[in-house]
Amino acid sequence: MELIELRPGERLLDVASGSGSSAILAAREFGCLAAGLEYSPRSVRAAQKAADAAGLCTEVGFVEGDAEELPFADGSFDAVLCECSLCTFPEKLTALREIRRVLRPGGRLALSDVVADRRRLPPELEGALATIACVGDALSREGCVDLLARAGLAVASIESRNADADALAERVRDRLRASRILGLESPADAPIGIDDALSLLGAARRAIAEDALGYAIFTAIR
Repeated sequence: MELIELRPGERLLDVASGSGSSAILAAREFGCLAAGLEYSPRSVRAAQKAADAAGLCTEVGFVEGDAEELPFADGSFDAVLCECSLCTFPEKLTALREIRRVLRPGGRLALSDVVADRRRLPPELEGALATIACVGDALSREGCVDLLARAGLAVASIESRNADADALAERVRDRLRASRILGLESPADAPIGIDDALSLLGAARRAIAEDALGYAIFTAIR
């Protein structure tokens, strides 16, 4: 939000808004009017409840929808935020073109996501387990820049956040190890078990150290 210089009174769309925390933060700390779009109706309800509890019921609203078919008119927003979600979209170019469509001319996009050099990834970070970990369909930095350009968005800046990605992986690893020591089992609906998750995290941290895997923030302008 700081990188795209979000200003009071601007209209922000958070694509794949999840729990709503970023849209709520944008309204509370930047003074903007925030809309969040999320595929899960349960997440939409929970996010709106959190916004209302924060006293932001007139500044923040959430709707159910698909990033590849945004339910908003052309040029509706001054800025768009999309965090750690592009790698999960089946039709990434379609989603970015939709983001461009709903941005006003000169509007800004802040996009953060996992980035990967697929040629250098270890075998553990390929296949179904890697997809669960948001690595399986991640693009390279160059791939993200190319895709943004094809969608009609001009990249303004790229900021690497690999150190943050490694720190997050380390914290998750520590929590998983603690769970195993305490004899806690993975929830029945968990996509993978603790041992598989620890194996993935180990491979991910090695890949981050070798700059084959990372996290980056891209800003772009319509």
